[in-house]
Amino acid sequence: MVIRDGAWTLYDHDRVTGRSTWHLFDGEKDVYRVDYPVDNLVSENQEVRNSAEKIWRGDWHRVASVPHNIAHASGLVAAHSQGDDRFVKRFLNDGDNRAWRTKEGRL
Repeated sequence: MVIRDGAWTLYDHDRVTGRSTWHLFDGEKDVYRVDYPVDNLVSENQEVRNSAEKIWRGDWHRVASVPHNIAHASGLVAAHSQGDDRFVKRFLNDGDNRAWRTKEGRL
């Protein structure tokens, strides 16, 4: 059975992670698209964010939970590994990345 999403054909699906790999031949080359389900993570992050204390006290706070593919593709992992706190803060404080935050406020 062939599963399609428009011109894309399902190439592989991992039932455990929900990750799907899609294939498309554009006339010249093979193109692959990888979809990761993040709805559960976004919901969990929102629940944690809503129940987290509003004040910042203590030494450690869980401030975000970012999917691996986004953390790597955005440069977040490399920046963290290199000690580039400015990049990490900018990424996590960006409103476009709010879904990954588990605590309100600015870093």
